[in-house]
Amino acid sequence: MLEATNRTLVIFFLTIQSSYSGNTEQPASDEAFDTVQFFQSDSGAWRIKTFAMDQDVHVWSLGGKVGDIVTVARSNTEKHYGDVLLEGYISKSSTGFDGLRQELESRGLSTHLEISDSGLVFWTPEGTRYRSKSKPR
Repeated sequence: MLEATNRTLVIFFLTIQSSYSGNTEQPASDEAFDTVQFFQSDSGAWRIKTFAMDQDVHVWSLGGKVGDIVTVARSNTEKHYGDVLLEGYISKSSTGFDGLRQELESRGLSTHLEISDSGLVFWTPEGTRYRSKSKPR
């Protein structure tokens, strides 16, 4: 696993919790809420959407380097989720996953990261296990 690389993780919390496969949505709670995330490292860039009701996750590759991942993340999320957007966090690290975890901890967030073999990383609340369970239509 690559550890010494620049990484940027952008996390947006939404005011809803939903199920993609169930096509349902309700207000978020302190424990259950959807997120839209963007992650960029030397191995690529991704957009990640989590669905809290069934701990489902959808991942889209954005290909190689995206010019400014923070600008892309803000623009895309405001366009598609502006009406349910609660807050967002930007974490950057040049010291690997530990650096991202320190950034998350400094913001009072869980330090739980899901890390794939391909280099993709996304944040999830402590005690959850998000996996791809449905396919976007």
